[in-house]
Amino acid sequence: MIGHSCLYVETSGPTILVDPWLFGSCYWRSWWLDPPNDDLAPEVLSPDFVYLTHHHADHLHYPSMRRIDPGAHVLAPRFGVDVMASELRDLGFDRVSELAHGKVLELGGGVRMASYQYGFDDTTVVIADGDDVLVNINDSKIRGRSVEQVLKTFGPPSFVFKTHSWAQGYPHCYTADDPADLGLLTTEGYVTDFLKSVRDFRPQYAVPVGSTVAFLHPDSEHMNQHLITADQVAEGFKAADDVAGTQLVVMNPNDSWHSDDGFHLADVDYLEGRDERLEAMKLAIAPKLAAQAEKEAALTPSWEQFRDHLTDFVQAIPPVLGAKMVPRPIQFEVPSSPSPFWVVDVGGREVWRQVEPLDGAATTVRVPEGVLSEAVDSSILHFVQGSMRTKIHLFPGGVVEDLAFWGLLMIWEIGYLPLTRSANPRFAAAAARRWREAVDAGDLVRTGEGAPLERLAEAFAPTA
Repeated sequence: MIGHSCLYVETSGPTILVDPWLFGSCYWRSWWLDPPNDDLAPEVLSPDFVYLTHHHADHLHYPSMRRIDPGAHVLAPRFGVDVMASELRDLGFDRVSELAHGKVLELGGGVRMASYQYGFDDTTVVIADGDDVLVNINDSKIRGRSVEQVLKTFGPPSFVFKTHSWAQGYPHCYTADDPADLGLLTTEGYVTDFLKSVRDFRPQYAVPVGSTVAFLHPDSEHMNQHLITADQVAEGFKAADDVAGTQLVVMNPNDSWHSDDGFHLADVDYLEGRDERLEAMKLAIAPKLAAQAEKEAALTPSWEQFRDHLTDFVQAIPPVLGAKMVPRPIQFEVPSSPSPFWVVDVGGREVWRQVEPLDGAATTVRVPEGVLSEAVDSSILHFVQGSMRTKIHLFPGGVVEDLAFWGLLMIWEIGYLPLTRSANPRFAAAAARRWREAVDAGDLVRTGEGAPLERLAEAFAPTA
């Protein structure tokens, strides 16, 4: 276990590095590894293979990728659109392969691997070496027939790794006129989701991952008090029914497991003295935060660039879908603008700005202006919601439109919309391999299992 969601897997054949965020920060200096990786073993930077579960910056971390031996063979999921492969080649990796959903890849030495895509941009990866089977669910929401597909191919897993904490701004970066709008996602819900995966896969060991992170930017440090810890997951596991046969193991950075002698766990409680450690970390990174603040202060959002980007977005959404999912406008407040309320009307397929707040908006979004400028310029505006550096106010019922807005924006920015982008053999082949997921979605619609809003929140919120 390297840290956060990063695993280094040594097999009887090749070595595999998964989701390498190895050092530093991401999301505009908001997220930092806690504890930092102060002394990485050289072999971690020279793996035979690198696998990336999805394109979020705490998994596909550009600075970390630039440190890795460019001779590594990089593996990425083959979604219906090119989400990552071209980016990886631009980073200097000549050997980049996309893995089709559920297709088993022989890595050598009897080691097998498969990628199971689920949702628009996420995956579960399975690595099997003899009788040892590792299922890394990570941020994925894999369910139903797709789980059965994994079990049929690889059998009962030895390990399941899964995230268990917040990776988006809702609800802790939000305020609301109606408190009920802040109750859709809860700590208990994340723990329950972890337990559901344990029950679905029935592994020998279940390991919580993806939350050894600290929020050290002044805009986001309030999130440290809301972090869902592995200890909280362990408490939920202890009280749970129907998890017999699985042992929950809390693995910290640098902990490991070996097939010959089991777990090697350091006797360290990273929660003990955490507040003092975070204060020391903030002092150590103060120059980097200051440089980030200076960089952002030099950036002013361009209304024309914002208007063009978001107009392309709203025009790409099928009209009926936009009107149904985001019937009320979303407004961004940009104080430096003479007309500071920049309005995105997905349902009406328009973008405009005005001097006074819009009556009848679903939400007001406040993003640091330098972040907004860079996010629009880089076509990663949907990242700002997970940066924890936003302040979003919901008007009554606005949670519906808000989560739908960010979800649709993500789908468009990674390339699925307009629908003409998906009318190609690549998309059709990916969809055909993922028919089980489509059948499960149809079953949910027919049975009404789970409120539509809950399903929307689950789809958008991994938990990062």
